[in-house]
Amino acid sequence: MTASQSLPELVARQIEAMILDGRLKAGGRLPSERHLVEKLHVSRNTLREALKTLRTRGVIESRRGSGHYVCNFREMQPQVQPMDPGSPLQQLLKNHPQTLESLLEVRRLLEGEAAYLAAQRATEEDLRELTTVYHALVEEQPEKDSASAHAERDMRFHHAVYAAAHNPILLLALNSIRDLMMSFVFNTSDQLYFKASIKSQLRTQHRRIYRAIAQRQPAAARRAARAHIDAVAESLNTQTSP
Repeated sequence: MTASQSLPELVARQIEAMILDGRLKAGGRLPSERHLVEKLHVSRNTLREALKTLRTRGVIESRRGSGHYVCNFREMQPQVQPMDPGSPLQQLLKNHPQTLESLLEVRRLLEGEAAYLAAQRATEEDLRELTTVYHALVEEQPEKDSASAHAERDMRFHHAVYAAAHNPILLLALNSIRDLMMSFVFNTSDQLYFKASIKSQLRTQHRRIYRAIAQRQPAAARRAARAHIDAVAESLNTQTSP
């Protein structure tokens, strides 16, 4: 616990970590207060202050006579989008930056295989869709675009790759981390996508993925997809290093 963090704040972040790593499910009921008090080794008053903090952030909700529930971020009202800076999901990512590192690890595994399979299995219709979303991504004008609009384009490109792989489990995996992926792009737009030198590198990486799939080169597609994620991770590490 840092000097700026109170005990209730520390407990709130412990509960957030349980949500992010899947121990507590979106839309699911939190364990009883008694159970949490024992598990986290805190007083009931401290726990209640932590739960109040999480309610204020929109991470959990309380239902009279039923207990506390993790909010389902995908079913929130339309005016609260996952990419909005003040959204609960954005706050979770801000409080737990290590989640972005974990996301990149998962993306490297999934997207490498998705690109490999897409190069083998893509239909002509898949390739037409991939071509459309690829050009929309690389021909955009970031200086006139919002971070959320770019995140949408980036997501559509990667979704097209997954769809072309024709593996329903891969697509299910993508959908399960969709909000995290879009939030990641939103959070890193200023660091990556709106800087001329890095933007040029990212365009090259997306072009290599696209061409390898279009030319039906599975091994090259896998390498390009993994290299893209590696380059993003390296760029972020370089910019955040002291």
